[in-house]
Amino acid sequence: MRADAHYVEQLDGEKPTIAVQYVAVHTIDVSDAPADALPELVESIKRYGVLEPLVVQRNNGTYKTITGQKRLAAARAAGLHDVPCLVHHVSDERAETLRGVLQPAPPQASRIAGPFSSESALDVAVAAMRLIGAAPDGQVSVVQSSMGPRLTIDLPFNL
Repeated sequence: MRADAHYVEQLDGEKPTIAVQYVAVHTIDVSDAPADALPELVESIKRYGVLEPLVVQRNNGTYKTITGQKRLAAARAAGLHDVPCLVHHVSDERAETLRGVLQPAPPQASRIAGPFSSESALDVAVAAMRLIGAAPDGQVSVVQSSMGPRLTIDLPFNL
């Protein structure tokens, strides 16, 4: 049995932790993916790979995108076999909450008043996912608190 401090914190901690995992593209449901991949994104992925992990839901043995539908379509078109993902083992209702937190609101939608608009929350989430992708032991999670969804980022000290 593993007993290192990080593993014990995962078992005993209040916050769920999510690690970047590589998931085979053919195992991810594409029912909500765009029909055509953006040519510029396909070329970028061919050249650099997927730089920002997809956020996916794993429920009942299947994967479904929460965010990253365009990246998934472009990765498939680029011929990738697997993509980096933040895998959440959550219900459909929880996945919708995550989608609402992580995806930008349409331009015509009303904005939340206060210091943290939905755009700034998205910017923080995207920046966190990029940091997590670059950090071998980094983790990110979204938890529901009394004040709404909260993004938690755990990074190693030696970045």
